[in-house]
Amino acid sequence: MDDVFHQLRKARETKGIELKDVEEVTKIRTKYLQALEEGNFGILPGGVYAIAYLRSYARFLGLDADSLVHTYRMKVNEPNLETRSEISPKKETGLIFRFLKANSLRALRR
Repeated sequence: MDDVFHQLRKARETKGIELKDVEEVTKIRTKYLQALEEGNFGILPGGVYAIAYLRSYARFLGLDADSLVHTYRMKVNEPNLETRSEISPKKETGLIFRFLKANSLRALRR
């Protein structure tokens, strides 16, 4: 999977382009470009920004932007076992319901 994103670095280095030059043209900060090349999604801003950065960078390099965006979306949506909640869904639903009920009552009292 990470090899897909290393395509970005390989394409850039093959063309002899420095990250600062890419930043000047694409207006994407160097730290985000490096994160894209390394597949380090935690550094990237969320949602549409990350996808727009990836699409813009891939197009700049002449790569298949749609394929890379699809791969990115698959990687980001992949379930991460370490971040799963230890609370059972039934208990979590109860907690959410109690929170909403308490906040609704507060709103009505105002």
